[in-house]
Amino acid sequence: MQNIVRDDIDRDDFLAMSADIKVRNAIQIARKFLEQYNSPVVFKSASLNDTICEIAMDIGLTHERIVQVRVDTTTGIILEYVQ
Repeated sequence: MQNIVRDDIDRDDFLAMSADIKVRNAIQIARKFLEQYNSPVVFKSASLNDTICEIAMDIGLTHERIVQVRVDTTTGIILEYVQ
C-alpha cells in the first residue's frame, strides 16, 4: 500500500500539519484501499482522535453498505477495517 503521508517530514513538521490535512490524507488512503475491491466508494464521515482517523465510507452499489476504516495519520497505515 502506498504511504500517502510523506516519509521525509520530521516530527515537528508533522505536529504542525493541520488536522484538516491529516484527515484528507487518511481519507485518500482509505479510498484507495477500498477502491481495490469495491466500486463505487462514497465518503460519508471522518473524525480525528489524536493520530487515529476513523472514516466511514459507503461501498454499496444499490443499497447503502457502510464500512469503517481506521487509519494512523502518522504512518499512513490502515489499523482496522470493519464492515
